[in-house]
Order: sequence, then C-alpha cells, then structure tokens
Amino acid sequence: MAPKTHRLKPEADIASRAEFEAVLDSIATGQIERDALVLDRDNELLNIREEFDPKINALNERMNALILRAERYALANRESLFGKLKSAASALTTYGFRLGNPTLKLLNRRWTWDGVIAELKQQIGGRRFIVTKESVDKDAMKTQLNEDQLNAVGCRTVQDETFFVEPKRDDPQDQRLLGNGKAVV
Repeated sequence: MAPKTHRLKPEADIASRAEFEAVLDSIATGQIERDALVLDRDNELLNIREEFDPKINALNERMNALILRAERYALANRESLFGKLKSAASALTTYGFRLGNPTLKLLNRRWTWDGVIAELKQQIGGRRFIVTKESVDKDAMKTQLNEDQLNAVGCRTVQDETFFVEPKRDDPQDQRLLGNGKAVV
C-alpha cells in the first residue's frame, strides 16, 4: 500500500529577504540530496537486475520449452489424461486446458472490418454494433481559434503560473550546487 501523502503547512511566514534566500538554499540543497539518493537507488536496482535477470530469463526459457513439450504430449494423449474433464492433477501440479476470452475474427480473407461495418449497416441495422468516437481537438482549438471564438463554443484559455525553485548546477550531469562561484554539496 502506498504511503499517504500529507500536505505540509509552512512553519512560519518568511520575514526577510535573507531568510527567503536561506529557504531557497535549503530547497536547492534538499533537491540535490534527493537527486543523489534517487541516483544511488536506481544504480542499486540496476545492479540487482543485472545480477538476477539472466537467471530469471534462463528459467523462463527452460520452463517455456518444458510447457511446450508437455502441451504436445497432452494434445496427443488428451483422452487418457483428462477423459471428459478439462484438467487433472499430478503430485506437484494441476494441469489442463483453459478456454480463453471469446474474440471476434474475420470469417476468411474475403472479409475486412470495413466490410463487416457495411454489412452490419445493411443487414442488421447494426448501428448499435458500431462505435463512433468523438472528442475535442484541444490543441487545434488553442492554435486556430481566437478568444472570442473559444468563448462562443463554451471554452476559454487559461495559463496558470506556478512558483519554482531549481538548484544551479555547474554541469547538468553534475550533482553539485553552485553558491558564490564555489561548488557546494
């Protein structure tokens, strides 16, 4: 279960520019520390995956090959293994055949889905079997309609402004913070 996130309340209002800049510096330092921890975590996960993935993949390939062998045998000996049943059991497994979910496929190569739509319309009055999807092209509306035209169709353009704090870095790949021309960690 994911941990609950709580909206933090500010401890107190900032009283001066110096205090404001100190808060910004704390944010930047925290971001750098967080980025370093995320990088360490991701490297650890990568190392673990590199260690275990080949073993897991090899086992998957081996099991898939064995399943194919067992399936061939089960198909050839279906009556003696199952009788009228769909499944049976061994000492360590339950095995058998399962029906998948029903799917529609074209009858033969002569048919296409466009042909099916045409026949549904003609023979069955099949509009109830045909899905038509409509949606608003918001990107086109933003670029091609002016504000009055947008208002006429019940829309308006909104562009929110959000506050941001980003640490200055001497190199985007570097995890160090720049402060007064000196590298700070």
